[in-house]
Amino acid sequence: MPKAGVYQMFDEEEGIYNYCPSPVCTDEETMYIFFCANTWPGLVIDDIYARKGKLVDGTWQFGDKFRVLEPSRLGWDNIHVCDPDVIQGEFRYQGETYPWMMVFLGCDIHYSYHNQIGIAFAKEIQGPYVKYDGNPIVNYEEVFHWGAGQPCVISLDGKGKFRMLYTQSVHEYERRLIGTRTFWRDFDLSDADHPIITEEVAMHEGGITNKDKEGAVAVFNPSLMWDRQQDLYYLTREGTPFDRERVPGFISSYSQVCVISRQNFERNEGGWQVLYNIDQGDTGFPRNHNAGLIKDAFGWQPQGRVPQVAVTVSELMDQGFLWTYRIYYTEIQVEEQS
Repeated sequence: MPKAGVYQMFDEEEGIYNYCPSPVCTDEETMYIFFCANTWPGLVIDDIYARKGKLVDGTWQFGDKFRVLEPSRLGWDNIHVCDPDVIQGEFRYQGETYPWMMVFLGCDIHYSYHNQIGIAFAKEIQGPYVKYDGNPIVNYEEVFHWGAGQPCVISLDGKGKFRMLYTQSVHEYERRLIGTRTFWRDFDLSDADHPIITEEVAMHEGGITNKDKEGAVAVFNPSLMWDRQQDLYYLTREGTPFDRERVPGFISSYSQVCVISRQNFERNEGGWQVLYNIDQGDTGFPRNHNAGLIKDAFGWQPQGRVPQVAVTVSELMDQGFLWTYRIYYTEIQVEEQS
């Protein structure tokens, strides 16, 4: 059973999965949660959906889901679109000013190969979203590698500047291995027809440790939130190493929440502090993965709230585990950081 205060945010019909939540609070009592789901029961094709929720007696309650983005008929994202994150700002594009922007993963090869990152703009948070002609905004050349994806964003100025973290395949040529790592870069899409994009930086991982203190640390599938009052960055990542002894063996058993000062993040120095590991003791499920921090419209920490997390849970089983993917709410009690 889940801990007190941990609950399923909404349910889904049989044969449909929900995962990769991106919750956006537009005010103290209103949340739009974006997530990945398949449209046809039993068919593994990712679209991006959303639900609108209201805070009622301390619990989020959601309305019906609606689709906000789907794969293109042709091009770089014609198989899947997934891993959404949405922020508010001022984005000028093709003569129009859009107050909402979504980042997302797209791919054009099955089995999760050749992932790349795109953006789309909207006049209203619920859409419709217009895909950017300059997509993919983060590309990846190697066709039969996982690629670049799982983006998350925070606004830097409340307008057109934002910071993106994302996962990317990396090469270790001496050992002939391909792994993944989190990178970040800054964007200015105040005039999206003439974008300003900085060089990517491999994110500093110092201080991050695995739950059992054993095994190599790998930081991927991030979500990021900026606490502007204390000038801190909160991060979630997939818990490593994976539990390979039980099926499925490629999904995290826990999601980890970490924190670092913004200055240390930008300098690539200092150390992250591990705050909490969301695991079966919290949710009641053996797999806890694809988490998303609950943020305000700019990707900042909502005022007066402790860090809150939407986390994907799932069962253990030889077949059919995908259809058990559901999204749960939890919150993290933390001491004030210095």
